[in-house]
Amino acid sequence: MKSQIKSTLFIFTLYFIAIFLVSFILQYYLPNFPISSRWPYILAFLYVFTIIAFVILLKFIESRISMFANAFMLVNFGKLILFTAIILIYAWFNRSEAISFTITFFVYYLILTTYEIIALLRIQKMT
Repeated sequence: MKSQIKSTLFIFTLYFIAIFLVSFILQYYLPNFPISSRWPYILAFLYVFTIIAFVILLKFIESRISMFANAFMLVNFGKLILFTAIILIYAWFNRSEAISFTITFFVYYLILTTYEIIALLRIQKMT
């Protein structure tokens, strides 16, 4: 199982790099594309936070399904509260970029969370 986790984290890192490159190309070749100028920081923050959440959830994956479900809901609820606070605080202080920041944050969140859920389901099937 450890090799599966390492390969999942490695693939996740490659996924992150691909998202980074696509975002860089969009910003460079389509300067009017509505991507926040803070996209590298958003992406790096979400990457680190998703890995932390993934590792926390891995501790519960071999336990009863109800414990894993509870941990999954608690982690995602905590992420929701934290990310909402970050978006609101940023929007309050940088009103001119609030919409592009929120959209960029949300898109990256969806992309990275989708991978996290797929990886967790794949690992759970193996246990």
